[in-house]
Amino acid sequence: MINAETWMADLLPQLQQTFGARLRYLGLQGSYRRGEATEASDIDVVVLLDVVALEDLDVYRAIVRAMPEGQKACGFIGGAGDIFHWPRHELFAFQKDTEDWFGKLEDFLPVITDEDAEDSAKIGAAGLVHLLTHTYLYADAETRTLVLKDAYKAAFFVMLVRRYLASGVFCRNKKELLTGLEGSEKDIIAAGLDLPLWLAAHTERQCYDTLLRWCKDVLQGRSL
Repeated sequence: MINAETWMADLLPQLQQTFGARLRYLGLQGSYRRGEATEASDIDVVVLLDVVALEDLDVYRAIVRAMPEGQKACGFIGGAGDIFHWPRHELFAFQKDTEDWFGKLEDFLPVITDEDAEDSAKIGAAGLVHLLTHTYLYADAETRTLVLKDAYKAAFFVMLVRRYLASGVFCRNKKELLTGLEGSEKDIIAAGLDLPLWLAAHTERQCYDTLLRWCKDVLQGRSL
């Protein structure tokens, strides 16, 4: 498995040598940042340049592909102006889930408010309601299982925002989040950690019902 600290420490000087002063920021997010990575995990890298042209993407791809297990590299690369004008509801969790390695991400972002965080939670929940409803009605059994797995994982990120709005704390990972959960929210995180195990004890219908009910509560602004 990748040692994220070594990997990022190797990547940074290569980016500095290639892009020089154009490199404005490097960060790490995702499962490696949260300490939840497995052998199958991607390594989520955030890179900001002054501006990004297609040629820059070609160069960056060559750099990361040459890294150890470079095929697992993913994440965000963009221009400083791009990220500053990004929809703020997407930037809330993006910032909270990113560890600075070079520069400070907050220096490149607009002011992000609790209202933006509320929008983030509601928009995330709305997307899940649509996805779950559509697949429950129209997808085959194999597709429904795959969608449930992704939907329960996605609910974790919505739940992080909800917990922050209720407590002022943005939990670092699932383990930290679980300590403050009960009822359906605790069930949702447990299902997201191992959906096949969860499905062994629950019907597919129950899985859909639990997550749909919770998402609709989020969408309608019901308190934790």
